[in-house]
Amino acid sequence: MSEIKHFNAGNVFGKIMEVKQEESEGGKEYLQIQVDVSGDKSGRVTAYCRMWNNDHGRIHEFMSEFKANPADLYWFKGFLGQYVSKQGDVMNNFTVFQWERKKAEKRAVFILKGEVSHHPSGLTCGGQMIKLVVRRDGTNGQQQEEEFEVWAPGEDLLEPVAKGDVIEVKGLIRQKDVDDFYGGSDGPIRAFVGKLSVIQSAQEQP
Repeated sequence: MSEIKHFNAGNVFGKIMEVKQEESEGGKEYLQIQVDVSGDKSGRVTAYCRMWNNDHGRIHEFMSEFKANPADLYWFKGFLGQYVSKQGDVMNNFTVFQWERKKAEKRAVFILKGEVSHHPSGLTCGGQMIKLVVRRDGTNGQQQEEEFEVWAPGEDLLEPVAKGDVIEVKGLIRQKDVDDFYGGSDGPIRAFVGKLSVIQSAQEQP
């Protein structure tokens, strides 16, 4: 079997709460955008997006659009990233490079295709945690490698996976418990898997 191409895509649909213009240590301009993506399927969730400038003045073009239409719903397209906070929590964010004013159900969703890098955890009341590595070509021509922590919720029995499998997962950023009997939502905000497919099992690989 030919080498399977890894993949990372993220989409954020929601109401913009705050936009801050920042500058990196290297002097590059970017926008830090907070988007309300709360809903019945997500719970109370804010998506954190970062938009870098480019030679065509991407962030200035977006700011003109946003200032003219601040109350509208927006769709941001890019890819998912993760980092560990000072408290040790895995945090999700999106690097975005396209946008559109669009009325749609609020949500922050992702598609990842990569290799399972650790033995998945056991299924607990918090779900099953899976770590996978996504490799993609960077802007400098070198391959970049990112590791992601995703959670298969306990209420869904997904296709079992093993270390070394190449899998594709589709999911959303949401609270652990959403829209409960009392009309609230609770629990940590994580990258939860909705659909999972084993593209190539470790046993099949040469």
